[in-house]
Amino acid sequence: MTTVVLGLDGGCFELIQPWIDDGSLPTFATLTRDGVAEDMQSCLPPVTCPNWQCYATGTNPGKLGVFWWESIDRDDCKIENRSAAEDFDGTHYWQLLDETAAVINLPTSYPPSETDGIHIAGGPGADQTGYTYPESLESKLKVQYDYSVHPEKMALLSGDDPDNACVEEIYDLIDSRFDVLEDELESGEYEIIHMTVFYLNVLQHFYWDMDVVKRAWEKIDERVGHILSSDELDNFFVMSDHGSNEIKTTFRINTWLEQNGYLYTESSISDYLHRIGITQEHVRPVLAMLGVEWWARRLLPKRIQMALPDSEGSVDKSGKEEVIDWDRSKAVASGQGPVYVLSDDLDERERIMDELISDLDGLTDRAGSPVFDRVLPGEDVYDGSHVEKGPDIILDQAPGVHIEGKIGSDSVFGSPSKWHGENKDTGMFIGYGPDIDEETEIRDMHILDIAPTLLHLHRTDVPEYMDGQVRLELFSSESEPRNRAVSRNDSEVADDSTRESVDRDVTSRLEDLGYME
Repeated sequence: MTTVVLGLDGGCFELIQPWIDDGSLPTFATLTRDGVAEDMQSCLPPVTCPNWQCYATGTNPGKLGVFWWESIDRDDCKIENRSAAEDFDGTHYWQLLDETAAVINLPTSYPPSETDGIHIAGGPGADQTGYTYPESLESKLKVQYDYSVHPEKMALLSGDDPDNACVEEIYDLIDSRFDVLEDELESGEYEIIHMTVFYLNVLQHFYWDMDVVKRAWEKIDERVGHILSSDELDNFFVMSDHGSNEIKTTFRINTWLEQNGYLYTESSISDYLHRIGITQEHVRPVLAMLGVEWWARRLLPKRIQMALPDSEGSVDKSGKEEVIDWDRSKAVASGQGPVYVLSDDLDERERIMDELISDLDGLTDRAGSPVFDRVLPGEDVYDGSHVEKGPDIILDQAPGVHIEGKIGSDSVFGSPSKWHGENKDTGMFIGYGPDIDEETEIRDMHILDIAPTLLHLHRTDVPEYMDGQVRLELFSSESEPRNRAVSRNDSEVADDSTRESVDRDVTSRLEDLGYME
């Protein structure tokens, strides 16, 4: 018998409850009625990277060493992508099991790790080749399932055009993931299977609650119904890395920092490209339609690609790196929450951090609504050996607010443009099956609780380093896991910090999807 964990990137009850109530999602209606269904807290910031690894390891970003898609290196004045598997410390919970596991489409796990079973990497950081363990599985996926890691027409995604060709590609990707999941479940070879639907949240980002998103959820609902009917299924869990909500306003943190004397910039090639009308909005769709986008990304120098501004003249990632005056600047930010103080002097750094927290706390938008729920020192959010290299401040976005991390815009506030749905720190959790107590109420469920709880369910010691708790109340009073004591061990977090990070071509893909804004 097999435990199945279905990961739905960006899944939340705020979005789907009306569709459950009107009968559009009958399988989710069954799961929420006959199982345990609760909101679940994510790690801050509530983003795919690092929350899928938080789930998989049961540890917070301060132990993982990755805090967002990009890492700002204060010492070397660099901004690097940090979403490859080798960037993270820690051990996935299925690697601790004395059982076979199938891991399908897990974001931020490329290149895939060796496991007793199979591992298919996914998410925006995975390449179209080399994404499986064992390697031979890749050809089987392509031949048998027409499997692809990414849609080919990502650059065509637009919040103003729900009928574009990429949406249909995403539907096909969702089906292919479930095809693999169902076959691996029916094989009876695995004690635990995890599968992520990543591009669901991409649809939510671009279209929020439009019909194209509802159709994706209806497709998932139908496929989950097939899984629940399998004789091989034991317990079934649904979880998300974070939740989602509709964007009402955009806050450009680096523009605010610049206007308030914390960030200084210099002229760059991006300014020239913007003046002559060469922008992302003009170039990428044309390359995609001509079918030469793949070649352009490999032949054009990286510096030119990253310098390509948007329609407002803003740049991100290494393009951002080039325009920052690192000697004069006091702080710089990533999107969706992390802020880094740039001073080398610890006392000065503490002073700037306190000043920033004071200035940002209580900030309101043009309508007088709060921009942040909380403005927190990084040391209050994270714990572990990597806290010092993490952000000094975390901005917890208020509902309806999207924090952009680009540099170059003239306005601090704006209306939704590329994205119409943003992440929030309340995701979803569902437990369903013979061991689950459908009458229980799980309070304060956290994404970090899943790994230790699954280890306990599968009779495996829970490492003391895991930050989450075993949620025994999830299990029915007569069940074996409820009546068995939690067994722990004192193993330490796997430290992979000496490994050299692989610099792969993922930034353009992240920008197409809006993750680097």
